[in-house]
Amino acid sequence: MAKNADAEIVNLMLKEPSLSQKEIAKKLKISPPAVTNRIKKMKAEGLIEGFPPLLNMLKFGYDTTVLVMVRVKDGKLIDAAKWLSADSNVCAVYRITGVYDIAVIAKFRNTRELNDWNMRALANSDLIDRMNTSLVFDALKEGAIPNKLC
Repeated sequence: MAKNADAEIVNLMLKEPSLSQKEIAKKLKISPPAVTNRIKKMKAEGLIEGFPPLLNMLKFGYDTTVLVMVRVKDGKLIDAAKWLSADSNVCAVYRITGVYDIAVIAKFRNTRELNDWNMRALANSDLIDRMNTSLVFDALKEGAIPNKLC
């Protein structure tokens, strides 16, 4: 089976994550064992790492989303990234170029919770040199995965 079949399978999984492998096979007009084998192979190759559901965080009470740009103290990038990644409010941590070293996306129930988090982060003066926190007004597109592979 060609690599484009892999992309077709993954694209269907992205577009309709609740589809069973049997339903994917039917939509793509291939056998269910072929779909199962392709998914197993993509997992083994590390192309597919898991199947997380996309969550509506507002329904879970997380009303506040922020983008935080972090300048890290010299030599502390890995430690700061680990510390930020371990925080339960943090959704994503990216090492970036430019004036700041790390970009963080985090979610909070309200601005008081955000303020407490921000104060804790700034108090961690052995790792964090400077932070710039921007409040997200509206998520125009959100999700850990693209809606189409290729």
